[in-house]
Amino acid sequence: MKVLYFSATGNCLYVAKRLGGELLSIPQLQKKGIYEITGDVVGIVCPVYGFTLPNLVKEYLEKATIKAEYVFSIMTFGNLSIAALTQMKKAFEKQGVQLHYSNQIRMVDNYLPIFEVSSQLKKNKDESIEVKINNIVSDIKERKQSCVKHGGFQKSISNIISALWGNKKMVNKRDNNFTVSELCNGCGTCRNVCPVGNIAGSGKPEYQHRCEFCLACIHLCPKNAIHLKNERSDKRFINPHVKLSELIQANKQD
Repeated sequence: MKVLYFSATGNCLYVAKRLGGELLSIPQLQKKGIYEITGDVVGIVCPVYGFTLPNLVKEYLEKATIKAEYVFSIMTFGNLSIAALTQMKKAFEKQGVQLHYSNQIRMVDNYLPIFEVSSQLKKNKDESIEVKINNIVSDIKERKQSCVKHGGFQKSISNIISALWGNKKMVNKRDNNFTVSELCNGCGTCRNVCPVGNIAGSGKPEYQHRCEFCLACIHLCPKNAIHLKNERSDKRFINPHVKLSELIQANKQD
């Protein structure tokens, strides 16, 4: 089994690790130009961004050739997923790939403009997350064929937000909302965890205006030196089952 994943603060990497098999980081696959994926079972694990797929996952699937007897998709979300899994199914279908199974897992939401990490940690307990993951692991082992279905209204909302989320003008302006304080010591962690190579400079981060808005640079900064102008709090998050070194290995682009 091959599990392709994208993870900014560790939720999806943890899920991918629990699924097992050969783990393949999508940012690293893109970096190396690897777009042919073949196996008996192939799956994708990624977060919901703006009720749809992260742009880098969309871009990867647009170029990918996936050949497998059984294909699945798991998406993590914090508040609402709307019809993100339908968007994923469409992305596969455009490439002529049948999605056999899809599911979603509610986990800690790290979207700082809306949510406080502290309240999210209280709301999302490890016990309920583990139950959901165990059920999904069992489903995939049994090769269950079942995809999450959505109504017309949900699909419409996801379609609208998807178009906005992928808008180049919006993407180019996202990192204008980031600020860097005097606490920055130029350690380079932010550059190493950025999955799209959006941070330059050898000292204080210099943003290049092609931001995925995954917030990895903010959450994983060891000095808590990077902030959003409209963040709800300065509390940060990394999945407790994942190490910073694992996320660097998964996302580093230089």
